[in-house]
Amino acid sequence: MTIEANTEQTPPPEPTSQPVRRRRRLVFVVAAAVAVAAVAAVLTIVLTTSGTTSVNGTLSLLCDMQCTKSAADGYDGYSDLSDGSQVTLVNESGRVVAATELHRTPGEQTKIVDGMWVRTFTFTFPDVPSADRYGVHVGNNNRGTLWKDADEAERVGFQLTLGG
Repeated sequence: MTIEANTEQTPPPEPTSQPVRRRRRLVFVVAAAVAVAAVAAVLTIVLTTSGTTSVNGTLSLLCDMQCTKSAADGYDGYSDLSDGSQVTLVNESGRVVAATELHRTPGEQTKIVDGMWVRTFTFTFPDVPSADRYGVHVGNNNRGTLWKDADEAERVGFQLTLGG
């Protein structure tokens, strides 16, 4: 009895074919695109929800005599309201989120409106963190805080009037 040796040998495996390589490359490209899209979405959400805004306003001080600097600084209890006086902005929980100062436009003259002398100051809070509503306080602790919802405060600002 003769045993024939298996002369057929199994050929060695062929190197990975081109279609498999293309599929792997395609999977890698798709995964990278998904990762980039996810990072972009997260950045968009973070930048639009926790961004900053600007809030501004005016303070009109009404005097029954000319509001010169010396008259306004100390006139009828307004010594806390002059060029450089502090203005604070608080969020809905009452936490101070920004502080700035009152400013007069250089060279601006006091105006007479309806028989009252009007001295106008401006203020701006740049880079204010987002909030549901804002409150603004100017001057000494006897003065209250004026509140506005965030949309209105950002859109039209605060217009304060004292005196009269």
